[in-house]
Amino acid sequence: MEEIQCIFCAVASRDIVIVENGYTGRRCPQCGLIYVSPRPSSGETADRYGHDAAFVSAETHIRAEFLKRLYARHALRIIRRYVRRGAALEIGAGAGYFLDEARKVGFEPYAIESNPAQAEFIRNTLHIPCADPRSPCVPFEGKPFDLVYHCDVLSHFPDPMSEFRAMRKRLRDGGWLVFETGNFAEVAERRYRRIQPFQYPDHLFFFGARHIGDLLDRTGFDVKRVFRYSVLPEYMVAHIVKGIRDWVRRQRGRSASAGRREPLRERPRAGGILRAGWDILNYLLRYEVGYVAPKTGRPQSLIVVARKRRP
Repeated sequence: MEEIQCIFCAVASRDIVIVENGYTGRRCPQCGLIYVSPRPSSGETADRYGHDAAFVSAETHIRAEFLKRLYARHALRIIRRYVRRGAALEIGAGAGYFLDEARKVGFEPYAIESNPAQAEFIRNTLHIPCADPRSPCVPFEGKPFDLVYHCDVLSHFPDPMSEFRAMRKRLRDGGWLVFETGNFAEVAERRYRRIQPFQYPDHLFFFGARHIGDLLDRTGFDVKRVFRYSVLPEYMVAHIVKGIRDWVRRQRGRSASAGRREPLRERPRAGGILRAGWDILNYLLRYEVGYVAPKTGRPQSLIVVARKRRP
């Protein structure tokens, strides 16, 4: 375990705002960044992903194909306003579905993924070059990229400043960095119950838009646009559905305890259709309803478009 300070202000904080799984999230008294301290070392963090011990398993990432492709297509519609083709690198590529969709619209895809099961899927099923960030060799060293992309990865970086400087080096002059992340450092604390679990210690930082702008400025990028989507509607619907599911399970338990034998039910044939419908609903709640929903003090997903600053 190691203790750290705010990466922007270089001051330690005693203000604990999140406690989960034995880890504490501290809020910087000067800028409001939330960071885990004490936290696992960088080596331990890398080991979690290398052994599929993260909060979300490799199997879950791979099975969520339909939803991931919906999200990818949305991101690509934004990206193609700024860059339409070229070499694209995704960092923390998950199951690789974003890159597969990017290839369909003209990009040359490359992946960096530390989970071996996901990396194997990317290489052997999607046939996309995929490198391990823990390799002693720099992945795709010398390859100039037109686009670097990552989704829900920023909060996992042990050293975001170093990671963003490395991304800048990978880009051609004038290349584009696009990423999606949360704004939990801006969220009113009364709304924290909607966010749980916070997935500690997978998440090491929670940023706000101000922090992201500062991070990009310090590492040589200019912010071109930030797209904001409230995820509160998505969270609220998920909370309602969970409540209904829990109630049904309780009723079934009471029936069983009363000695009434329930008939054996086969899995519905429409399961795939229902799953797809649920994924479409989640997509619409996040990117359509969330785009117009109130945002101040609420949890959001941000898609940030930035360009490599010319020397």
